[in-house]
This record gives sequence, C-alpha cells and structure tokens, in this order.
Amino acid sequence: MEQLKIEPYKPERDEASITAMLCENEQFNVFQQSNKMRSDGIFVARYNDFTVGFLSFDGFKRRALTTIFVNEEYRRMGIGATLMEKADKILSQNVAVERSIGFCIDGDRCSQQFLYKHGYYISYSSFIMEREGVLLPETNITVRQYEDDDYVICHNICEIAFYEMHERVGILPSYYYPPNETERMRFAKDRSNRFVMLIDGEIAAVGIIDGFELSHVSVRLDLQSRGYGRAFISFLVNEIVRRGGEIVTLGVVKGNPAIKLYKSLGFKAKSLNHWVTKYYKLDTRLSRPPNEIYPQMTR
Repeated sequence: MEQLKIEPYKPERDEASITAMLCENEQFNVFQQSNKMRSDGIFVARYNDFTVGFLSFDGFKRRALTTIFVNEEYRRMGIGATLMEKADKILSQNVAVERSIGFCIDGDRCSQQFLYKHGYYISYSSFIMEREGVLLPETNITVRQYEDDDYVICHNICEIAFYEMHERVGILPSYYYPPNETERMRFAKDRSNRFVMLIDGEIAAVGIIDGFELSHVSVRLDLQSRGYGRAFISFLVNEIVRRGGEIVTLGVVKGNPAIKLYKSLGFKAKSLNHWVTKYYKLDTRLSRPPNEIYPQMTR
C-alpha cells in the first residue's frame, strides 16, 4: 500500500486529527493518557498525507496497554493490520514485555474479530459505571493520604483483594505481583491521589483517584462485608466532587459482587468493555500470593 506510511507521532501535526476521529469514543481517554505519559509510544498511520489512525502503548513494561484505532472512513483497507504488525514487532523485540492487553466495546464485532485474528483472546469483561457528582452521606471514618511507608501493606491489600476477586469470578489464570521499587516510586509520585482508610490505627483499605475516576478500591479481606467499603467509597466520591467532578466514573469486573454496592450508591452502567490479552513471552508472575502474607490478609 504505497499511500500508507507508519510514522512516529508529532503532536503539532497529528493531535487534532486523532482527537477529531476519536470524538466521544472511549479510546480517547487512553490516547490522552498515552500522549501525556509518553508520546514516544505513539505511532500514526498516514494515508495520502492524512493522519487516519494510530497505535499507542502506555509503556514497555511486563504488561503493555496497546491501542489501535483507525478512522471509520479508512477501515477494511489493511491499515489496522499494518498497525498491528508494527505493534507485534515492537512488543516482541522488547525484552521487558511479556504480554499486551487492550479492550474493545461490547457489540463491536468487527474489532473483536480483528483482535481474534491477530492472536488476542478475551480475559475478562468490565462495566464502566457513572454517577452524578452529588455528595454522599459520610460516616465517621479515618482516611488520610498515602505515605511512602505505606507501600508494602497497600500493595498487598490491593493485590490480594484483586487476586481473590479474580478467583471468585473465574478470571484465570489469576496472579500476584510482588512489591517492586519502580511501583513504589510511582505511588510516591502520585501520593496526592492515593488514600488509605484506618481501622484501629491499621490500614484497612486503599483507593486511588485518577482525575474524576475511582480505581483500585480494595478492602483488606478479613474486614470485608462490614460496611467499610461503602464508607470509604463515599469518602472518595465526595473527594472527587470537592475537586470539581460533575460525573464520577469507575470500572468493575463483570461478575464482581461489588457491583451491587456501586449501584446502591447511585452508579449506573454506561458500557461493557471486553479486555483482551496476547502473550509474547512466558508469564513470570507468581500464581498465588506468598504464604507468609496470604494468611495475614485472610485471618
């Protein structure tokens, strides 16, 4: 295809075109995040000197979030396949990358077939939920911002909570990530958006605010089903509202019982996304949390 070129992203040339083609597509947030974090991980498809699609990565670590998007007018011309070839070459040659993940919207059969054809499979599905930015009643709980000394306990509360949830809803294989210094530095840098809830002076729950979105809200396993999750989520929602959020969003895995809690707090499902995975190397994660910490979290 002589008219097609895959080139590194140039914001002054490509940003307006990509923003226009994405419009209100949910991939827009992914593109914005990639553009902010590392624009050198974005490549564009140029057809007859017009930017008609893009490929982006959120970084080249063990798991790389990969996005491919082609302007609807230029689909079924092999542009998506060419971008996928570029992605495969980059990811397979990067020593750090073990797998690529991405998502497509439920009902988008064309994108699902494209992903299946290129070696991806659906690992799980999740709802995007929203509620209006109205304050919720708060209870008398103790919440403070994350501190660097909290890292190991916060990491393990989150990892074990999600490991248990994955096991419960049947997302297999389920894994555990051990703490690492790179993640610790990232947490410290994002300290103002991370919160911990304390029960009797001990960290009982962790949560993150990403813009106007809640993420990674996790309650220690031995303290679940006691109302702490509702109280903590209410605090986080109100913090977003205090920061100016008119709409609060979150993602919840399909089959996760927590969806009932979110609905009771006024969240409504907006869309269903299918998360897909493709492996390039053997997975080096641990298949379950280490015995020395797992019993402590489930006592």
